[in-house]
Amino acid sequence: AATLAVAAIAAAIAAAILGPRIGRFDEPHKFHGHSAPLAVLGVFLLWVGWYGFKAGSTLAQHSDGGYYLRDMARAAVTTTLSGCTAACTGLLLKRFLPEAWGGAGHVWDLGHTCNSLLGGLVSVTAGCSTVDPWGAIVCGFVGAWVYHGASCLMRKLKIDDPLDAFAVHGSCGLWGCIAVGFLATPAYSYAPAAGSPWRLNNVGVDLGTDCGLFYGGRGTLFASQIVSPIIIIAWVSACSVIMFFGLKTAGIFRISEEFEIAGCDISKHGGAAYPDIAAEIASMKKAEGIPDAKF
Repeated sequence: AATLAVAAIAAAIAAAILGPRIGRFDEPHKFHGHSAPLAVLGVFLLWVGWYGFKAGSTLAQHSDGGYYLRDMARAAVTTTLSGCTAACTGLLLKRFLPEAWGGAGHVWDLGHTCNSLLGGLVSVTAGCSTVDPWGAIVCGFVGAWVYHGASCLMRKLKIDDPLDAFAVHGSCGLWGCIAVGFLATPAYSYAPAAGSPWRLNNVGVDLGTDCGLFYGGRGTLFASQIVSPIIIIAWVSACSVIMFFGLKTAGIFRISEEFEIAGCDISKHGGAAYPDIAAEIASMKKAEGIPDAKF
C-alpha cells in the first residue's frame, strides 16, 4: 500500500504542476474513456495480478508450521472480499448519490465501478495477511467511499488525473495503511518485530506483538500506521515538487499546444493509435479547411 501511495502522490503533484489538458474542464464530455471493454479487461488483468502480488509475496508455500500457505490463502480471500465489496459499494454510490455529491444522475457507471474495485484491492493491500474476512469487507466498503471522495476532490480542484490514479492508489493506499491499525488481528499480527523496544513496557517486560484497536490493541501499531504515511507524504511531496518544478522551469515538462491537440500518438510516435478516429478527424479538418499540423 505504501508503494502504491508513493506513486500516486507523485502523480498527483505532477498533474497539479503540469496543469490540465486543453479543454479538460471546459468540455469534460470529450474526455471520457473510449472503450469500456478494454477498461474492464484492464481491471480484470490487474485483479488477477493482485493475487500474485499479495498471495505470492510469501515467496514460498511450504514451512514447518504451515504459515506460508495460511498467509497465502488469507491474502487471497481478503483480496477477493475487499475488491468485490468496493465494486458493489461504488456502483451503488454513483447510482444513488445526488449529482451535487458526485452521483452519475441515475445511471450505472461502469468506469466508476471498475475504479472502486481497484480501490478495494488497494485498501486491503497493507493488511491482506493480518485482517479477518469481515475486516476485509470493511476495508473495501470504506475504500469505495474514500475513492469517490478523492475523485470528486481532484475534479473540484481541477487537477487533471486521467486515470484517477491518486484517488485509487493514493487515497485508498493511505486508508489501507491506517486500516491495519484498526483491524489487524492478534493472531496474525507480527509487529513490532522481535527485539524491538516498542514491544517492552515501562519495566522492560516484552508484551509481544500489538494488534488493531478494534481488537483491544495498545496503540503502538496504530501509531506506526499513522506516522508512517505522514513520513511518506512529506518525503514524496518534497522530492516530487523539486523534480517536477525543475522540469517545468526547464521547459521540458509539457509538449507544445500543437502537439497536444494533434495527439502524442501522431506527433511523437509517428502513427495514430486509433486509425479510424484519426481518419475521421482528418476528414473533418479537410472539410473545414483546417491544415494538418507538420511534425
